[in-house]
Parts: sequence; C-alpha cells; structure tokens
Amino acid sequence: MENEACIILTSVESKKDAMTIAEQLVEKNLAACVQISAQGESVYRWKGKTQKNQEYFLNIKSTRANKLSIITWLHKHHPYDIPEILCLNADASKTYVQWISSNTCSDT
Repeated sequence: MENEACIILTSVESKKDAMTIAEQLVEKNLAACVQISAQGESVYRWKGKTQKNQEYFLNIKSTRANKLSIITWLHKHHPYDIPEILCLNADASKTYVQWISSNTCSDT
C-alpha cells in the first residue's frame, strides 16, 4: 500500500453546516476524519466587491480514490454557490494511511 492520502479543504459560514458536512462524509465512509477549525475571518472578492466573512474551515481526510466522490458530494450539498474545494495529495505514515483506508470505502 502506498503512503498516500488526500486532504480536501472547504469552508462554510455556520458551525451547523460544518458539522452536517463532516458527519455525512464520515457516515457515508467517504472520509475517515473531518477536522473543523474554530471560526476565522475570510477576505475575498465576490461579484466585484471585497467581502469579509466569518467561516469555519474543514480539513477532510480520505484516500485519493475517494477524491472525486467527495468533490461531487460537496458540489451537491455545499451551501455556497461556488464552494472552496481544494484537494491536496499528501504523503502520510503507513499506519495513518491504513487507518484512513480502513475507515473509508471507494465504492459509494
């Protein structure tokens, strides 16, 4: 087994939305773990104007095999019109990747 994992980053405005996304991805075995950060400030351009917003940041940990399924799920269920979805391939310890693999399945 390769020591490869996938981390998908996204953000949402409410803690309720963050918890819903985290719980559903873990319950559907798409992610082994979703970390939700404390609320932080985002500054971004939207429709030609600089916006400031409080957001919760999610780190979704899964296998590379689940990356497309998670992206598709987020596009369907994320509350934003254009959600932040950043995918990072990561090398990880063999035991951590085994734990991720044992807590996800790629045939959902």
